Amino acid sequence: MVKLNNQHLGSHAMLTFAAITLFYFFESAQMAYFNVLAPSLISSGAYHHAQIAAISAAYYYGDMVGLFPVGWALDRLPLRKTLIFAIIGSLVGTFLLFSTDNFFLQFIARFISGFFGGTFAFLGGIRLIALLFPKRFSYYIGLFLAAGMFGGLICQYPLLVIVNHFGPDMAMKVVFLVGVLVVIFNFLYLKPKEAVHTDKDSLPRQPFLTVFREIVFNLRNLTDVIMVFMLDTPVSVIGTLWGVVLFMGFFHFSPAVSSWVVMSLFAGLMLGLPVWGKLADALGNRPWMIATGAGISFIITLLLFAMQSSASVIPVMLLLFVLGFFSSVQSIGFSWLTKNMKPELIGRNSAYNSVIFMGSNGAIKQLGGFMLGLPAILLGSGSAANLLLIIAITMLLATIYPLVRPLLYRDAVY
Repeated sequence: MVKLNNQHLGSHAMLTFAAITLFYFFESAQMAYFNVLAPSLISSGAYHHAQIAAISAAYYYGDMVGLFPVGWALDRLPLRKTLIFAIIGSLVGTFLLFSTDNFFLQFIARFISGFFGGTFAFLGGIRLIALLFPKRFSYYIGLFLAAGMFGGLICQYPLLVIVNHFGPDMAMKVVFLVGVLVVIFNFLYLKPKEAVHTDKDSLPRQPFLTVFREIVFNLRNLTDVIMVFMLDTPVSVIGTLWGVVLFMGFFHFSPAVSSWVVMSLFAGLMLGLPVWGKLADALGNRPWMIATGAGISFIITLLLFAMQSSASVIPVMLLLFVLGFFSSVQSIGFSWLTKNMKPELIGRNSAYNSVIFMGSNGAIKQLGGFMLGLPAILLGSGSAANLLLIIAITMLLATIYPLVRPLLYRDAVY
């Protein structure tokens, strides 16, 4: 009987994990599809680079604004009702986006999707995984993030085919219909038990400012978040917005070929995230692992610079796959972040971390749009190379930080 109960709990945990992971998959697709829409919208003359960057970044700003109330909700309210409400809210934003041609309303629509979708999917996933699989957190967070990368992957060439044949509006409608299926699956299977969320009556009654100071003035936590953001820069710059534009401008690939190259980045991430998580669970979340992944990612960006004049598609795809695999070492960074948190503050601490992470993602997208409008910083390379330069700098900094972290924080737990 005990064995049967354990099997039931195990299958229940896996279905709950599958449901929240599907939610994150959908939201990652929402983050990424502007990568494919951008060239079509810009070439139509209806938008310029700055407007596309602003609409895409609005998702991240909505995410950032919603993080603290969402963190509070995930600590205090039933997860099932809260998360299903959030998915529906995200779908409302998606519906509004393809229902209007007004730039301001489209910005608001993306903001709504980010507020309800990205915020709840990401924080809800961390909350559930930390409580469902505490002993294998790195592995399951790797699988969770890999599902997000798959969402980004299928929003490249497959979505481009729809854009080319039916237009951007139809592509957004397809994304909306996928969201409807996600709602149905979560309604059926996202059923966390009472033990999987914190009873609001059991939480210590700490004053808001006390909790806020405790979270904000944790310098180790702040620098760890910045490191994770830097490791995510290839996804943020190449994967979710400027990848097709980058490879069209830098290597003179066609839009279709450029989308395949971006897909290879996501394929590397999908493989790397659970692999690094498995290694971290087995060997510990060691700084040298992150330094190795970031260092190789930095070398890959240098090789991309060197290949500009003689690049062919297959070598570039292989380099992007390797870049995705090694930059996915960020999954270990998420383990560092959970060790910085008190259990009773997971929701609010994760919210603060995500404010930094998602706000930085939105800002770097707009920085990318600004850099595309500048002359080439590296002479003779074209303005698209400015995007690669951003990635190279962040990868170099992400290589240095884990090496000096043990000296900065001698009490850090790995």
